[in-house]
Amino acid sequence: MSEKKTKPNLTSNPARERIIDASLKMFGERGFKGSTTKEIAGKARVNEVTIFRLFGSKRDLFEAVIVERSPMALIKREISLDPDADIEDLFVRNAKAVLGILRSNKHLFMVMFGDAWRQPRTRSTISNVLMKKGTEFGAEFMRVQMERGRIRTMEPEIVARAWMGMVQAYFITTDLLEGRSPSLEDDERVIRGFASIFLDGVRLEGR
Repeated sequence: MSEKKTKPNLTSNPARERIIDASLKMFGERGFKGSTTKEIAGKARVNEVTIFRLFGSKRDLFEAVIVERSPMALIKREISLDPDADIEDLFVRNAKAVLGILRSNKHLFMVMFGDAWRQPRTRSTISNVLMKKGTEFGAEFMRVQMERGRIRTMEPEIVARAWMGMVQAYFITTDLLEGRSPSLEDDERVIRGFASIFLDGVRLEGR
């Protein structure tokens, strides 16, 4: 009778963590195709064979980086639920926090989204790890605001998608497509404009 093998707890492996960190930097700087497991191993101070032993392939390593270094954990820590803050200031503050996190991972996002068009596995991972969880978290934030009577009651997921879409579009069009980082003044003007439109709308009263 054969014994069932149990997988070791790889997430507590220091070498594995170094590989993930080195891969995050390498994939972000050079893209998936431009990064080699040999170079990643050198940066992580491990033998190349260790990467294949722990992850199986460069594709599996790439997916592990997306999952384990997802900015969602950072975003959840940075988002404020301060019930005493002015509602517009709260939305603006949170949007700026999210923008900062997105920008700090800009190169990785470029690699991820570029790879997603060609690789269904990557597309599925991004959808489940980033988009789905991000929408769920955003919906919960909106639900809290509704329960406190700060915004009108609607379907929280739709409200979350509307607000997130504004912020994400700003990041994608400026930082990713145009390749520039807007000034603090531009961020303030645009994000406050978004918040005003989102919270108050653009329709004239009575129209």
